[in-house]
Amino acid sequence: MSDLLRVKDLKVHFRLPGDGLLFPGHRLLKAVDGISLNLQAGETLGIVGESGCGKSTLARGILGLAPVTGGQVVLEDREISRLSARQIRACRQQMQIVFQDPLASLDPRMTVSEIITEPLQVFEPCLTRTERKERVRQMMQRVGLLPNLINRYPHEFSGGQCQRIGIARALILGPKLLICDEPVSALDVSIQAQIINLLMDLQEDMGLAMLFIAHDLSVVKQISHRVMVMYLGKVVETATRDDLYRNPGHPYTRALIEAIPIPDPEIERNKTFNPLSGDLPSPLNPPSGCTFRTRCPQATDLCAKQEPPARDAGNGHMIMCHFPLR
Repeated sequence: MSDLLRVKDLKVHFRLPGDGLLFPGHRLLKAVDGISLNLQAGETLGIVGESGCGKSTLARGILGLAPVTGGQVVLEDREISRLSARQIRACRQQMQIVFQDPLASLDPRMTVSEIITEPLQVFEPCLTRTERKERVRQMMQRVGLLPNLINRYPHEFSGGQCQRIGIARALILGPKLLICDEPVSALDVSIQAQIINLLMDLQEDMGLAMLFIAHDLSVVKQISHRVMVMYLGKVVETATRDDLYRNPGHPYTRALIEAIPIPDPEIERNKTFNPLSGDLPSPLNPPSGCTFRTRCPQATDLCAKQEPPARDAGNGHMIMCHFPLR
C-alpha cells in the first residue's frame, strides 16, 4: 500500500533577534530539525516527547501553517511544501487539525451550526442552505452531539462537547489526514477515554490517517499503530506500538515509559524508576553530537563528538543512539 503522507528531512527554523549584549546578531532556533516520517491511510502515528521538543511545530509545518525551512511534505504524490499559500488552501480539504484547547479553538460569537458549516461555505459553496444544515446535523450525530443543540454557543457546552464540535468541524469535509494536537490533554480522564474511542471509531468508518500528538504515553499506546519519539526537534526512536512499549531502544524512550503511572497503588510504590536529571536544553543552544547526552546516564565522549546514526533493530524499529538498549 502506498503512503498517503510522506515527510522527508523536514526543517522548521526561526531566526530570532539577538539581545544586543551576549547575542548581538540573529540566533537560529531549530524547532524541527530534519524529521522524516510516512503514514498510510487508516493508520495512526503517535508523536510523543516533552514540551518544547517540536511536536506542534512539526504538525504546523506539515499543514503549511508554519514556514518550512527545508525538506519535503508529500500528500498523495503532491509536494505541498513547495506550494504557495493560495495553492495550499486548495489542499486544506484533505488535511485538517484538532487543537488542544477545545473552547479556545471555537469562535464564541458563532453558533455550533455556523462553526461546523464554515468549511462547507468555503470549499463547497454550491450546496444550498438546507443541504449544509443536513450535513451538519449528520456530522453532529456522528460525533455524539444531539442535533437539537445546533443553535447553541460554545460557552454552553462542556470541554468534552466542545472538542466534539471541533472534531465535527475538522471532519465535515471528509479529509484523508487528521492531525490531533494533544486533543485530550485539557479534558478529564473519563472524557479523554470517550474522545479517544470516538476518534478510533471515526478513523475506522472514514479510513482516516492520523498524526496523534500527546504527552500521555498511555493514551498514545491506546490509539496508535506506530509511535515516533521526539527530543529537541529530532526523532530519537520510531517503532510499532507494541515493540516500542515492550522493548524501548533509546534511553529517553525508556525513561518516558517508566514514568507512566501504574493503576495499582502497591505496584506503583514499589516499581523501579530512575527519572531523568536536568531540564530540556534550549533549542537555541543544543548540545553537540547527541542532543540527549546531557541527560543520558550512559553518555560517553563519543556522544559529544558525533551525532548518533539511525540503527535498524528490525521490523521498522529505528533507534538514533550510539549505545542502544537492545
